[in-house]
Amino acid sequence: MYRHRDLCRDAVDPLEIAAGLEAHGVTDRTAVRYRHRDVFSLAEEMYVRTRRPAAAPPAPAGPEPRTRLAPLAHLLPLGGGLLVLAAAGLDGRPQAALTAAGVGWAVVALVLGSQRGPLRVGAGLPAGAGLAVGWLLAYAVYGDWFLGELLGGATGVSRAPAVPYATAAALAGLTAAVLPAAAVARWFAARARGSLRDSRDLAEFRARVRPLLAAAVAAVLAVLVALQLVAAGAGPLFGRAAHEPAAASASTYAAACALGALLFLARLLAVHGFPRAAAYGVAAACAAQATALLLVLAARVPGLAALGRPVELLVAGPAGFRMATVPAAACGAAALALLAYAGRALTRASAHRKEHNEMTAPPLATPSSDDGGAR
Repeated sequence: MYRHRDLCRDAVDPLEIAAGLEAHGVTDRTAVRYRHRDVFSLAEEMYVRTRRPAAAPPAPAGPEPRTRLAPLAHLLPLGGGLLVLAAAGLDGRPQAALTAAGVGWAVVALVLGSQRGPLRVGAGLPAGAGLAVGWLLAYAVYGDWFLGELLGGATGVSRAPAVPYATAAALAGLTAAVLPAAAVARWFAARARGSLRDSRDLAEFRARVRPLLAAAVAAVLAVLVALQLVAAGAGPLFGRAAHEPAAASASTYAAACALGALLFLARLLAVHGFPRAAAYGVAAACAAQATALLLVLAARVPGLAALGRPVELLVAGPAGFRMATVPAAACGAAALALLAYAGRALTRASAHRKEHNEMTAPPLATPSSDDGGAR
């Protein structure tokens, strides 16, 4: 009690104490030493035996219009994607200028839109997280073209336009998925908090949360695939889409889905108290993409041609060269690593404490003083 006095005093219910105890390494086996069947039972006794100051009056509610309009902030990145899509029909400097403006818009909108709502992250997020997202989006737009230029233009990548329709459409679909991803993150947080309330022990809670996490990731992937299919289906409306190889376009849409899954998992981990792991996953994808470019660049040095051979084998295909396989592999591998980590991190009760979810799910009801006295 003395060691965890601050946790017990500030908790709004026994579940907060149980989550905090788990975060400090207290397990069900430890609870048995204190003559309790599990951590939840131990937390209930600690909650009842803790003296708390009188409850302060509730703070006035914030302005309702801001709450209702908050989800619209997640639509702002779509404006940048539409700018890039419009630039696909241009050539030369106008295309380059409009594309750069669209990418910048999307990055700024993603950073600003994630300051509130279900994608909001408190302290602990590295300062370079925004730069990493900017790199990933910039590579999604210019990476294929730049890799083709480094390979000497012998891979079938045309020099103009620099941003083909498939790349622009993939980015537009990716930015359109931000709002559905925010809704899925809110649903996951609310259901996980409900599972924390209904579970009798930590093992049952983990068993309840694992399918929720799988459903959340599957839902986001389904949205990403659907949006990419819509973007691909709209290709015939643009004259340039008919001249693009089917294999290259398919790999571009797959890379966009992998990038969307990576960003969703990274944000979900950061929201629930694991910002460092999220940053490592995004940074690993950035490093893999940069390494591929550096290997091809180093292969131009006499005697070092073998360095670029792995990248050439990766982008080569029977139906044509697919430059987007590089970001697809980089983001896909990083997303799988984050998913494996999330399978362990997000199934812990400490990942769903009130301070981690105050913007993503409604708080649990605070037990009344009568309930505490009955215990």
